[in-house]
Amino acid sequence: MRHPPLTPTLAFAMLVLVGQSVLAADDCDAPADSWQPRSAVHALAQRNGWQVERLKIDDGCYEIKGRDAEGRRIKAKLDPATLQVVEMKREQGGRQREREREGKGAPVSPKSPASGPATGS
Repeated sequence: MRHPPLTPTLAFAMLVLVGQSVLAADDCDAPADSWQPRSAVHALAQRNGWQVERLKIDDGCYEIKGRDAEGRRIKAKLDPATLQVVEMKREQGGRQREREREGKGAPVSPKSPASGPATGS
């Protein structure tokens, strides 16, 4: 059985759809009414020893840019409803970076490697 050849338009549409699903893996999709307040994000950062330099919303996630307890630059994406770490980037001396990804079900706790060191609490 022969299949008809793909037209350029159909091939492009398929690539766009596949690309969107891959890019959506970093996105958060929590409904707005379930979001934790920004004060809860700041409290989580403080518990983990993070100094927040910027807190914004990116791809439906909270995104923290700042420094960890050792003074290294960090960038953390948090699920806005659960405040679980979705993605974490840490500077490892100079320009080298370490990138960590957490599944959406991974808990954020002081003992979690993606949440950074715990201070206090």
